[in-house]
Amino acid sequence: MTREQLLTGLQQEYAQKREDNMRLYEQHKDEACARCVGLEDLLVARHAAIVMGVRTSLLQKQKNPKASTNLPNAMQQYNQRIAALLEKNGLDSDYLQPIYTCQACKDEGYIYDPSRRMCECMATELNSRVLRDLGLDGDKHTFEAFDETLFSDEKTDGAPSQRAVTKINRDICIRYADSFPQTPTRDLLLIGKSGLGKTFLLQAIARRVVQRGYMPVYTSAYRMFELTRRAYMENNSAIMQELMNAELLLLDDLGTEPLMNNVTVTQLFNLLNERQLAGRHTVISTNLSFNEIAARYTERISSRFLDQTGCSRLVFIGDDIRKNLRRGANEE
Repeated sequence: MTREQLLTGLQQEYAQKREDNMRLYEQHKDEACARCVGLEDLLVARHAAIVMGVRTSLLQKQKNPKASTNLPNAMQQYNQRIAALLEKNGLDSDYLQPIYTCQACKDEGYIYDPSRRMCECMATELNSRVLRDLGLDGDKHTFEAFDETLFSDEKTDGAPSQRAVTKINRDICIRYADSFPQTPTRDLLLIGKSGLGKTFLLQAIARRVVQRGYMPVYTSAYRMFELTRRAYMENNSAIMQELMNAELLLLDDLGTEPLMNNVTVTQLFNLLNERQLAGRHTVISTNLSFNEIAARYTERISSRFLDQTGCSRLVFIGDDIRKNLRRGANEE
């Protein structure tokens, strides 16, 4: 689904939520009126006072700055009498307060203060659904959860440590996600052996971009291969449109997909070429070295990553941190 489709569905749910809460309020009112003699008359009188106050303040011929001055005092008196009557009959004083799941936006999903903005409740749920749609449930892989202490701080022959290099790469990824779509370079290529944090940062980019209101597409190289194979076998380019048209495509583990003659390389080239021509952003992680990328996918594809004005290459070094994680778990 697109972000707009997910938002439309969420707005419909909020509308249903308002209807359900209004129905519950009406049930409360009917129960309270049946239990409290005189309550219905008080509610009718309060409503009439509100309508009259609004009408008086809006009608031009009767417009008078002092016309509704007494309305707040009148409302306070009505509310006090209603609360007292409810308590007298064994009900909570706020039993007839409007019912909202979210008090901030009153289940509208938006707050007006004075400009219209999405309420935190709707933004949180929308982001959650977008991430779920991307297959990124949970909140484990975020920039905030990045733990630099998992990476070795030892230096060899004066070279930067694994931790220092990874922190630099993390900071580049943060700037990329925070500035999208006005990024320093259009594309990123994350290169390094398994277990060095590439997938973690790839998913962290996706989450941050989602939080900023964009709809990326996150997929594995194997799923890309499945789509390209189907598109080739069925002679149906529409199968690739999701990957072609995504405003940000995050492709994880390039090089782990099967290499099918005249399909994988050709379709990958077409995908990257079309996206670059359209100015769309792509972030790729791979366990292959740059020489292995050139050998596997040919110079036509590797040259796409050589253009430093269009692609930043982040090289990850050091040992697989999953060994440290497993070692730490065994020591507990």
